[in-house]
Amino acid sequence: MQTDNKKNLTVLIVDDEVRAGDSLRLMLEKFVPQVTKIAVCTDARMAAEFIARMNPDIVFLDIKMPHLSGFDVLQQIPNQTFKVIFTTAFNEFAIKAIRFSAFDYLLKPVDVEELISTIERYIATQLEPVHDGALLDNMLHNMQATGTGFRLAIPSKEGVHFISPANIFYCEAVSNYTRFYTDDGKQFLTSKTLGDYEDLLEPYHFIRCHKSYIVNKDYIAYLDRDGLLVLKNSVKVEVSKRRRAEVLRSLKV
Repeated sequence: MQTDNKKNLTVLIVDDEVRAGDSLRLMLEKFVPQVTKIAVCTDARMAAEFIARMNPDIVFLDIKMPHLSGFDVLQQIPNQTFKVIFTTAFNEFAIKAIRFSAFDYLLKPVDVEELISTIERYIATQLEPVHDGALLDNMLHNMQATGTGFRLAIPSKEGVHFISPANIFYCEAVSNYTRFYTDDGKQFLTSKTLGDYEDLLEPYHFIRCHKSYIVNKDYIAYLDRDGLLVLKNSVKVEVSKRRRAEVLRSLKV
């Protein structure tokens, strides 16, 4: 893993499956040298006590456990100062709710490359504020909402913004970041790539029209003679040549 070791990381694994917890611990010990202290908790009822005692940087938290779910565990800890990464073999709807709420997750069985990438993302953004309490509230909302009621959590240095996909005009790639433009004229920059949001937003009438843009089709006014998408707020967005036919089909032009 080629990243600066800004701090030695303390990690707690909460998983009732002993084999799964031990496997994740061994992966961390072997492949993630930034992690210098690891503990495994196999009883969700003890997780809050472990967290209070360890003060971990990262908690790998299984969702489906006896007695308490991973969500229940987090609700016991109102002031979270640690990063939560869910480990789950859960259903597609739950994973969608997790992703919409800006939590990281790993599918079981855990892939070592995915694990390394997840830790790298944490290290890259560890100076940003932790907002897992607000993110949890949003995730629980999303778990109970219908598809159109989902709220997308957009973490930034200023805080976390919770926005309905219907209120997003378009998204723009800014290097490895993404800038959101909303219907009330606001902009939010987040440290996730445009690709991270493409498949999340596609079911909500969004289309990739260029390597740097995803646009909400509900806000498209027309395609002008220069091949630019003109939005209802008069903003013009570039359409790449290879995506032009797809854009025309989606607009039924």
